[in-house]
Amino acid sequence: MKKMLTNARNLRALLFAGCLIGASACKKTDLIVLPEPNVVNPITDFEITRDPNDIFKYTFKNKSEKFKKLEWRFGDDTLKTDSNPTHRYFTTGKYLMNLTTISATGHRSKKQIDINIHPDSVMRITTQKLPGNQIRYGLVAKAPIGSVTWTFNEVSPAVTTTEANPVRTYEPGTFNTFTVKVTTVAGSTVSITSNNATAEGVLQDITQLREGYTISAENTYGANENSTKLLDGSVETKLTMGGRDGRWFTYPLQVSLNYTVAQTVKMYCIGNANDLPNRDVKSWSVQGSNDGITWEILDQRVMAKTFFAQMTDKGATTDAQRYKKLFFYAIADPKPFFKYRLSIESNWGEAAVHISEFRIYR
Repeated sequence: MKKMLTNARNLRALLFAGCLIGASACKKTDLIVLPEPNVVNPITDFEITRDPNDIFKYTFKNKSEKFKKLEWRFGDDTLKTDSNPTHRYFTTGKYLMNLTTISATGHRSKKQIDINIHPDSVMRITTQKLPGNQIRYGLVAKAPIGSVTWTFNEVSPAVTTTEANPVRTYEPGTFNTFTVKVTTVAGSTVSITSNNATAEGVLQDITQLREGYTISAENTYGANENSTKLLDGSVETKLTMGGRDGRWFTYPLQVSLNYTVAQTVKMYCIGNANDLPNRDVKSWSVQGSNDGITWEILDQRVMAKTFFAQMTDKGATTDAQRYKKLFFYAIADPKPFFKYRLSIESNWGEAAVHISEFRIYR
């Protein structure tokens, strides 16, 4: 019996070893070695040419290599697959366009670029000053104009016209709003809204374009009311100089704005502050210079009433309506200068003078 059990164990061992040998033999026999795949990686490249007569129209030249298929996407939900497409954009905006190339082995490559069609790059608004505070409008566009619509908001209800060169009359010293919309012959549209229409034309605030500024005296006792507040673009802050406790300065108080390129300023504004009307500036001049040594007076004023009283005369009945307002003045003979200076000569008798804003417009 013992001998029979031993023989059975030996037989099982032989069978197990035979299976291992057989499995090993089968594995070696069935092993298949595949060749390395032939990968083709495409190279994507293109050139863009804008139509010189129509800023909305572009031609794309494919310069890609090792590709089988092309996919052009223009950032406006448009897809094209031809080799050298042309494409028209129908509105202004920023478009992320890209070209994807696909090789014979299905591998992909992509190149993308921003196309930015800004309204100011499509058309420019022109103005011609006419007698009687009138302005004649015009347009210069980088595409053939099909139709134009002007909407003027200085009156209520607003006035809409399709004239090519409308004429408007503006009250001196006021800023007014208008919108002009152009549709090109091919159907593309562009719209510009401006809040800076005046009797001097459509102006631009260049105060913040300055290279720097200087001031003849500084408020060193109150950082919240120093010279930076005069040029920060907000009537909610102010420059205050002097006071009853001996913090004196000498008139004229002068602040000069410096530019790297000569600017032709057509208008400026002064803002009053929020307390004691007798601290308002009473007399001043605006001057221009190219060397900082010789200054030419461009405009000079002596007020008959405080700014506070002027607003009351216009119907203001609350402090909120009288304080923190801008007062605009035109320069009769604009000339280009590298430097502009506000020279404050006096206030209304208070020990301190304050002013919330000084801005210049070209």
